[in-house]
Amino acid sequence: MRCIELKYSDIRGKEVLDSNGDKIGEVADWIFSCGENILDLRYIVLGGGRIEEFLESIGVRPDIDPVVRLENVDSISDKVYLTVNRESLKNTIDPGVLAETYITFSKLSDVKVIDTDGIKVGFVIDIWFDEDNVMWLVLGGGFFEELLERIKAQPDIDLLVPPHLVESIDKSEIRLNISKFQLESTCEDEYKKLQRQLQGPEPHDDARYAQLRLGRASGGLT
Repeated sequence: MRCIELKYSDIRGKEVLDSNGDKIGEVADWIFSCGENILDLRYIVLGGGRIEEFLESIGVRPDIDPVVRLENVDSISDKVYLTVNRESLKNTIDPGVLAETYITFSKLSDVKVIDTDGIKVGFVIDIWFDEDNVMWLVLGGGFFEELLERIKAQPDIDLLVPPHLVESIDKSEIRLNISKFQLESTCEDEYKKLQRQLQGPEPHDDARYAQLRLGRASGGLT
């Protein structure tokens, strides 16, 4: 599956069609495996709409959702198209789908992000795929909001962390290999560089203006 220059938030909620062209649900969540500093996308979780999700949340029906392996995704555009039919899909309760080291994005977004000194700096608010289909973390939270405000960046800019700045990932925390001070300095330097590239600090139509990339991708998240 290739999601070049797309975010998780761009894909969530898209209709999913099976190989027969039948709608079988919508993208409701993602399942990742995590270990050391690697976050690997394994499955797309399908939901049946707002009513079913509400019933699941209050315990009226079991939380059993179909899942799609990445290799069974044909393409993503206005909808998600599969190469298999509905009957071949696994469910979230099937063995191996939610293994001990696996985590959904909805749970990942609750995991605190800390710096190399153990200081909490925020949370993962999205996932972004670059032009090489490499996953970057989109970080948010009070520290980053204050930082973007301090350097006078536009409020809706995405703060993107490349794979090589991630030291470790597990279900309790995501640890970066740089300090809070280094994050601030890197963010300021990259924003100044971005402004120079776009020839001035004023809002610009170039899509890069909505992204602040703290480095380059080099392995790690896949």
